[in-house]
Amino acid sequence: MGNNLCYQTGERSSLFPQLLLKYEMGNCEIVLTAGPVENEDVECLVIPTDSEYTNIKQNDRPNFKQVYEKCVFVAGNKKRKSQILAIVIDKNFSIKNDDGENEKQTIYATVQEALRLAEQKLMKSIGFPVFQSKDYTTSATIMLMAIKLSLTEQKIKSLKRIAITLDHIEQVSSFKWVFQQVFKGSEQMKHSRTYSSSINTQIDSIDIIQSKVKSNTKEETP
Repeated sequence: MGNNLCYQTGERSSLFPQLLLKYEMGNCEIVLTAGPVENEDVECLVIPTDSEYTNIKQNDRPNFKQVYEKCVFVAGNKKRKSQILAIVIDKNFSIKNDDGENEKQTIYATVQEALRLAEQKLMKSIGFPVFQSKDYTTSATIMLMAIKLSLTEQKIKSLKRIAITLDHIEQVSSFKWVFQQVFKGSEQMKHSRTYSSSINTQIDSIDIIQSKVKSNTKEETP
């Protein structure tokens, strides 16, 4: 088991992710859960992969390669939920400098693209695993800010539930603190010295990341 999260319900181990935090924006709720992401109560799961889809079963792989986009939708069937394959672990998107700006841009752009794609496919709910970055505070900030800005800047009507599911105990404290900061304001965090400085630094950098992502998107458009 290692450091994987495991929850006990009575004498039985719960296989379903447990709710940690929830916040509502308009008609959409954003939830932070912990447990097996594949059991998340959503219509569509985001699956991190590479450009060759090497971690995806052969029968589930799309029959084409992505050129500019980082996400591809795979419709569900009786045996599994719909999936969005997200290219976030490809060598082409690895960290190329000390501050990991390329990696941050990739995570930010991929989260927003996955949300747009789910909205286009009229999905009611979507679940994300943790997109790994250099540390969990960075991962949490980029992912949660990408979700928040998608909901405020895009016309999201179909999606009613967006979940991020944690699967390691080390992720919990960082993601909970960042979630509260991003969605509930910094007032309750001002006395904390543990994460607030790092979180505020990351949030301050979102405008730069957002600008670069938009610029890259325009350059990639054929």
